[in-house]
Amino acid sequence: MTLRSTNPDHEVPDDLVLWRYLDFPKFLDLLASRAIKLPRASKMEDPFEGVMGSGATKAALRAAKGRGEKSYLRNAVANREQHLSFFWRERTYVSCWNAFPSENAGLWRIYGDDKGVVVRSTWRSLRQAFTGNADVVEDVFFGPVSYREVADDSSFPLTFTDQFFVKRAEFVHEHEFRLVAHDVSRDHNYGERDTTGLPQFATLECDLDQLIEEVLISPRLGGWVRDTVEDVSRKYGGAWPVRRSAIYQPPPNQILDF
Repeated sequence: MTLRSTNPDHEVPDDLVLWRYLDFPKFLDLLASRAIKLPRASKMEDPFEGVMGSGATKAALRAAKGRGEKSYLRNAVANREQHLSFFWRERTYVSCWNAFPSENAGLWRIYGDDKGVVVRSTWRSLRQAFTGNADVVEDVFFGPVSYREVADDSSFPLTFTDQFFVKRAEFVHEHEFRLVAHDVSRDHNYGERDTTGLPQFATLECDLDQLIEEVLISPRLGGWVRDTVEDVSRKYGGAWPVRRSAIYQPPPNQILDF
């Protein structure tokens, strides 16, 4: 397994703080499998995943129209785009992290359902945690997500890998950082629409003690949950600190000096 940047000219800082909000079943699965699981893009909630448009295809359509090409030729280009989008959505796997210097109240509600946990890491820790073992993927691409209006086709990505690092402007609050990989374990037939037998996840083995710098419990859960999560973490050999989020903790009583 090889890590590859989506933008080699822009180095990701080692100290970039990354957060992974999880419900309890997914957190337990992380501990038990000792692996990061990347779901198929087609199974993700956003129907625009991987279909924000290909710059190369859009350029070809504009050129064909400018040359006065027949509509059926332009339709052929559009159909090719549709087939490729379907193909790669079914064979691309994505792990979503959030790049913030601190935890985020909105993301607690969205991803943790106010009842989960968040794993805090950094790009250095995430990168060094991988053991190099993976199941159906070889290259894993990484980088921040960019956010654009759907109607803005002035600078669309040129490759289908790049398209999975673009989301609609409505999601800019997520500040996503992604790992993206393609299934290369089988022959490619771009016209194939049968997804039977395709893996639901790609699995990247990792050293959890290297990956996890801290685990925070939802601020809406009781303090006893912290003890439970800590006990479970220790049973799986984890030495990372576990604490309850203090995001809703009342301010301390202070005497103001005037």
